[in-house]
Parts: sequence; C-alpha cells; structure tokens
Amino acid sequence: MRAILIALALFLAAMGGYFFKEFAAARNPEAPLALDEQISQYLRTHPEEVMTALKLAQANDERRQRVEAQQALELQQDQIFNNPADPVLGNPKGDVTVVEFFDYRCPYCKRTTDSLMGLMKDDPNIKVVFKEFPILGPDSVVAAKIALAAHRQGRYEQVHTAFMAHKGSFEEAALLDLAASVGADRNRLAADMQDPVIVALLRANDSLAAALGITGTPGFLFGKQLVPGAVSLEDMKKLVSSARAQAG
Repeated sequence: MRAILIALALFLAAMGGYFFKEFAAARNPEAPLALDEQISQYLRTHPEEVMTALKLAQANDERRQRVEAQQALELQQDQIFNNPADPVLGNPKGDVTVVEFFDYRCPYCKRTTDSLMGLMKDDPNIKVVFKEFPILGPDSVVAAKIALAAHRQGRYEQVHTAFMAHKGSFEEAALLDLAASVGADRNRLAADMQDPVIVALLRANDSLAAALGITGTPGFLFGKQLVPGAVSLEDMKKLVSSARAQAG
C-alpha cells in the first residue's frame, strides 16, 4: 500500500508539468485555475490513466521485491538454511530443506502444523528449519523466547507442538506451565528466555524475513522457492518434489 501511495504521488508530480502545459493555453487569464485544481479536474475526467499508472507501479514494485528476495536468498544461504541456533526437525542431512517463519498465535500457522509434521513423517529425507518470527504482539515474543529456551534442553519439538495446539492464555506463566507439562525444566526456561542471545536470534530472524520479503505468517521456503501463506500437505509434497528436481 505504501508503494502504491508513493507511486500516486510521483505520478501526480510527474504529470503536473504536463497538465500545466496542457491547460495553460485554455486558461482564462482573468480567472486562472490553480495547478492542483487543473490536476484534480483532469483526474476526474481521465481516471483510467491513474489506474494504469498505479498498476504499472505495483507490477514494478513486485518485480523489484522478487529480485531483492532472490538476491538475499543467494547471499544469506547459511543464515537461512544452516544457522546452528535454529531448531531443526526431520532429517538434519535431508536432501530438501523446508524453512518456516511462524508465530505461535497465528491461526494459519496452527493449521499448517499438522501438514508439516505429516510431511516429515511421510518423507524421511526432509530437513525442517524453524524460524521463530513473533509478529503478533508481546505474547508471541514470550512464546518464541520460551520455545527457544526449550531448544537448549532438547525439548523444542515437544514445546513447539504444545504451543501450536494451545488455545488458552499466552501469558508467560501459563506458557511456562505448559512447557513444563511436556517435560521442560520451568526454572531453566524462565532464566534462559531472558538470554540476550535469544533476543538477538529473534532480531536476526526479523531482519532475514524483511530481506526475503516475508511480511506475514506463515512464510515458507521449499528449497529456494518462497511460498507465503498456509500450505496443505498435498501442496507441500509437490513443492518438495519440485525442489528435489531442481537440486538434482
């Protein structure tokens, strides 16, 4: 939306000189129209030109974003696929890597969890990298910190699964209790979640998502193919097959 508004402003600014020249000859010197009035009048009678300019600007912006995302993907492959701080499930040496940017409070992420777990069950050659990307408020940040703290105890999968299934309170005490109920040490979680290293990882994930053009959750990479939004198990399998073919 910001890009569209900017494009409109640039369009008006660029066309202003044209409008001025176009209408200058027709002005009544005794009652001249202000330039902004001329522009307003012209736009009312030629709305199709505005729409054409906006569509062109939007297409150019989307093309630029795709190019920048691809460049970021090439330049930051280790950070995306092989960051040792990221939780990994499935086969760590799998031939296809799936990366998920997610938020525990995102309903679409919750719906996708079963599909992703099913994918790992059905395909033993899949590596899944989890990028904690808490964008839905402070409670999401707390959940992400606790999950990453659980990763240090070897309890990430249990806590991740519990948080994705959770429909109750996302306050810190409730989440710590939930994590403890699936085998994590509550006191260690409470201490480790405050570690600046975990905060730094969340910031790094945020920067990485921005570079890749991921603005919502969930956001996936199947190999090097960026796929925004929820994905069914059937589509996941197709995307994995495509990634495998491209890599082979």
